[in-house]
Amino acid sequence: MGYRRNRKILWFSSCHLLMALLIQLLTGCVPVPSATTTIPPALPTIIPTASPAPTASPSLTPSEIPPRTLLFYGDSSLAVGDSGDGKTHVGFSFVINLANMLAPSNTLITANYGGHTAKWGYEHLDEAVLSYQPNVVTLWWGLNDLDGCPGVFDRDTNKLLEYKVEALTEIHIQYLKLQIDTLLSQGITVYVMTPLPVLMGQLPWTHFDENNNLVWEENHWCNFNSALLSLVKAQRVLVAQYAADGQNVYLVDVWQIYMDHPDTDKMYMDIVHPASNGVKLIAEEWLKVFEASQR
Repeated sequence: MGYRRNRKILWFSSCHLLMALLIQLLTGCVPVPSATTTIPPALPTIIPTASPAPTASPSLTPSEIPPRTLLFYGDSSLAVGDSGDGKTHVGFSFVINLANMLAPSNTLITANYGGHTAKWGYEHLDEAVLSYQPNVVTLWWGLNDLDGCPGVFDRDTNKLLEYKVEALTEIHIQYLKLQIDTLLSQGITVYVMTPLPVLMGQLPWTHFDENNNLVWEENHWCNFNSALLSLVKAQRVLVAQYAADGQNVYLVDVWQIYMDHPDTDKMYMDIVHPASNGVKLIAEEWLKVFEASQR
């Protein structure tokens, strides 16, 4: 949340325009210290599927497939804003793409909570996820877990503080694992998505003003991807451990998708959220992993 080089994307013509869009799109998204994230979850969004997808067995028609509830749980990478908050948000969600790719017997629920972390996700797992009795849960956390530039960089030197990255990554993995273990204990299949890297690797610095409002700083950036990559690697290791134990936990490597498409148009809508082609590629990768896990 430098490893991404999307040179065809139209970059903002001025820093003021960039900051205005960041404030509109990222307020409550990146980075928000976990101490402030005690808001109870809103009602998730239920997205109906639109058309049948090919089944694993040609002898089954879509109407014969047992209905499943697929819940997608995460931060604003999943969908900008908070689900069910009554506000109009501009953005893209790969779950919308999946609604047209999965059989209509499935129910898709998007439970997105901008600005929150894996710790918050575990603390609200019961009401935000388990209350819907899903069969499949996709977890997409990590963009906020390092607390942005102030969390892992030295303000004076802009140097990456490895010990802080390690400590926050350890907390993230701890709570991601708690979510996974809880879901597995309920017989739920789990898919873990790695974070989206920051466009060009650069994230603006932030601070809180005297009224505790988040302020985005102009012309002051940190190389955030260098920190976020450590969290991505830890997620990969965690999922590999579950797979080695024969557990129903699978990785959807969004980070790698963006690594493989550095010069593709419409991958980002700003610097941290996917655009139309980005969500298309993410949906295709999720479906590929999902179908492979069903065999």
